Amino acid sequence: MGVDRRYRKPPVVEALCEMYFEGSEWDDTLIGQFYERVKAQFPQKRQREIQEAQVRFSSAGEAAAGVRRLPPRMQFVTEAGDRMIQLGPDLLVVNQLRPYASFEEWEKTLHDALDTYRELAHPKGLARLGVRYIDRVIVRQPTVRMEDYFALYPEIPPAVGTSHGAFVLRVEFPERRPGHRLLVTFGSAPPEGPGTMAFLLDYYDVCEPGGATTAEAVRPIVRTAHENVIEAFEASITDQLRSLFEPEEKQS
Repeated sequence: MGVDRRYRKPPVVEALCEMYFEGSEWDDTLIGQFYERVKAQFPQKRQREIQEAQVRFSSAGEAAAGVRRLPPRMQFVTEAGDRMIQLGPDLLVVNQLRPYASFEEWEKTLHDALDTYRELAHPKGLARLGVRYIDRVIVRQPTVRMEDYFALYPEIPPAVGTSHGAFVLRVEFPERRPGHRLLVTFGSAPPEGPGTMAFLLDYYDVCEPGGATTAEAVRPIVRTAHENVIEAFEASITDQLRSLFEPEEKQS
């Protein structure tokens, strides 16, 4: 990986990997079987209803908005609430919440969950895989110059003014690595308290690999996606912002 930095106070609030499969042997008993395999580490079980917004266009060009109900997901959560596995037909999601320790620790949980899903559901292929990191950055100042902390930020024409309020910036970078697309969303967020500013950096690497679902096939895809995200994050920020995360010294 081109960038290898570690922080004592990483800004990660959530990291997740979602895998969409093809041809899984799904039935109502699979959820219970899966839970029996993971309940020692993920004892809390709950169901989450999923809805998807849709916009349809008629032949006359008229738009109609609606909401489509998707199959519910089962969530298995650790006692501490720092990790979660989500399960649905042809779907497996592994979430790492705060505190974020390291990619290596999260990766192990991910592949353990994948092995369990494969043994129970026997998916025929991997249709899509996404790795996402959501970072919340807190700057303890009432105002900031964006360029002091970020290399990626909205630029405002001087004729409009020298400052701005809430914003969202979304950029897609296709094929930074073969087969991978990276979506970056950067925006303001509610402040933590008086005299502070907050920002969200959201990185989502997605690919459609097809093919095998074995650990040997999936591991390099996950690692490439992770590298894509980390390199984009480091390219988006300045050393002044890095100092807030307390970089660890590299071991010789």
